[in-house]
Amino acid sequence: MAKKRKTTRRKKAAAGSIGLSVDQIRDVDSRTRELTAHVEADGGVVLGSYSDPFGGTPVLLVGLPIDRVEPTPYQRDPSDAHVKRLMTVIEKVGRFLDPVVLIRHDDQYWTPNGNHRLQAMRKLGAKAIIGLLVPDQDVAFKILALNTEKAHNVKEKSLETIRMARALAASKAIFSRSR
Repeated sequence: MAKKRKTTRRKKAAAGSIGLSVDQIRDVDSRTRELTAHVEADGGVVLGSYSDPFGGTPVLLVGLPIDRVEPTPYQRDPSDAHVKRLMTVIEKVGRFLDPVVLIRHDDQYWTPNGNHRLQAMRKLGAKAIIGLLVPDQDVAFKILALNTEKAHNVKEKSLETIRMARALAASKAIFSRSR
């Protein structure tokens, strides 16, 4: 007879006990100055900034030319059906209300979470896209945790993991050669 696995429950945090206060959200550290300069030099605009209320990390709300944004090379391929559904909803509502998450990579912007929205906006002919730009490039490798639009199947998770491992191995090889 197999042993019954004991499950542990997550302790509930008391309401209002975690993260930043409303006043603290306004304080953004100096890491955003350089990022703001890049956005403006790249033809974009910074619409606002804040510190994430949970982790305290800086975030910029930006508008970027859509041709400056690409999906990370590791994420799953877009689903045509999902893109078409998003296009229909965006057209019906007449608004794009769900910003993509962005990181700046080299001279481009990558979205680790928002490829379907990006593709829908492109197919609709949009000139620009709104995003939440974070200075921490490691967010790109946390795609599986960020992407909640559609549950990943085992094949998609495996493909993303392989792509990320290859990218990390390549970046470590480049880093070790430059030392």
